[in-house]
Amino acid sequence: MALVVGAHPQNPSLSILARRQAHVAALRAEGLSFFVYGAGAVTIPLIRLGVIHLGGTGATPPILAKAQGLAVAAFGMSEPRHERGGLVVRADSPARTLADLRGRGVALMPISWHTQFLAAELDAAGLDWREVNAVELTPATARDAFVAGLLDAIVATDPLLGQIEQAVPVRVLARPGHAFSNRSVYWGRQDVLRERPAAVHALVDALADSDRLTAADPEAAARLLDGVNGNSAAQWLPALAARPWGVHVPDAGFLAEQQRHADIFARFGLIPEPIDVADTVTENYPALAAA
Repeated sequence: MALVVGAHPQNPSLSILARRQAHVAALRAEGLSFFVYGAGAVTIPLIRLGVIHLGGTGATPPILAKAQGLAVAAFGMSEPRHERGGLVVRADSPARTLADLRGRGVALMPISWHTQFLAAELDAAGLDWREVNAVELTPATARDAFVAGLLDAIVATDPLLGQIEQAVPVRVLARPGHAFSNRSVYWGRQDVLRERPAAVHALVDALADSDRLTAADPEAAARLLDGVNGNSAAQWLPALAARPWGVHVPDAGFLAEQQRHADIFARFGLIPEPIDVADTVTENYPALAAA
């Protein structure tokens, strides 16, 4: 079976790798191909449909996939991402703390790390999810409503944050990387991880090499993304220059954070019931964990 790797704009590592032709050719020889699509929000349904077998998102979709009964697991992760931006309000907003957002509207990117980030921040602040009006919106629509002064708060990082700042001054109430580590996570079907470890290793090796090239020359990597998601190379560059690069095996600390946040999700009503995420990391797949 040929394995298909999903690549979308919210995961720059895979998006860049899918545009490095030499790497793509080498992975094709290992039985891997890429499917490039427009939004990470559809990663779960693409895996459910069998369109893709492996992909990369934030840490939230693997939790949601598990809650939906999908047998998936993470085989790679980035370092924590302390990105520019986070939970943002307009500079003239009266909101100074998360508690000030009680009853106010907060826009999140659909099926993304934004949900986990906000849930973790609310929990750390002693607030419940139901105390704010958090709703998923497409980034462009959320940006436009925020800029127009019709939306109280938005979770935004570069390049979306840069677009917003060109229109209105903003203030950041909470930043990713503290209550929530905000890692890129590479994950896929458990049967693929068990049965095709060599192919998964090849993908991890290619990702690591591509990330090394990006860290050494972010401008060249930004040119590969020129026009992707409507952003120019210049708009991509700040996000690429600020990100950590590299791929690591998911560890016990990552698993503990995922379980803690899955428990928060259940308590906040974001998933129907508590789940055990113990089988969603690579340590359960010896051929992969040994690499």
